[in-house]
Amino acid sequence: MALNIGFIGLGSLGEGLCNSLVTAGFPVTVTDLNPAAAQKLLAAGAVWADDVAGVCREADVVITVLPSPAISRKVVEGPGGVFETLRAGGVWIEMSTTDFEDLQRLQAAATQRGIAVLECPVTGGVHLANSGQITVLVGGEEAVFQRVEPLLAAMGGQIIYMGKLGNASVVKVVTNMLAFIHLVAAGEAMMVPAKYGVDPDATYRAIRASSGNSFVHETESQLILSG
Repeated sequence: MALNIGFIGLGSLGEGLCNSLVTAGFPVTVTDLNPAAAQKLLAAGAVWADDVAGVCREADVVITVLPSPAISRKVVEGPGGVFETLRAGGVWIEMSTTDFEDLQRLQAAATQRGIAVLECPVTGGVHLANSGQITVLVGGEEAVFQRVEPLLAAMGGQIIYMGKLGNASVVKVVTNMLAFIHLVAAGEAMMVPAKYGVDPDATYRAIRASSGNSFVHETESQLILSG
């Protein structure tokens, strides 16, 4: 039996992740502060809800992809939030980049209500979210992970189980840290040849074809070239 999914947060990342679920045939109910963000999903077969309670009413699994820990807290534990309206036995999947200690606190609150929790931050960039090939890092009880693995597989390419809740958040922060370091280095590397009059596009292509290449250079240095 297909899991009924509630999806909250349809920004540049969430919309792509949710679209993969809808395209794969999962029954999905969505909501966002910006209804226009849902138009593509609704055309593909998703159902709109006006609020969080409407998303949770028939859901087996609720997924949140939100821009900050503060907003996530409000959505899940505020009045009419996920914890109040998702039935006991349901699963909350947090796919936002969130706070390690706060997530553990929220897990304890969810457990009191009979709700299971997984953290599933993603890494790889919005373009991979749109193509269904983004990497998903999973933290939480392995039995819960196995229960929802098919829907995670619909959203991502590599699905990596990291162990207990919190482990995935720690590794996600490390991947961000490395990406920032690589981005600073790539920016400096692009600047030096430019000072000598080398065409930046030629520099980009040369680095991409060299031992100095990286995922960050291939994706982010293009933003430098585009201004």
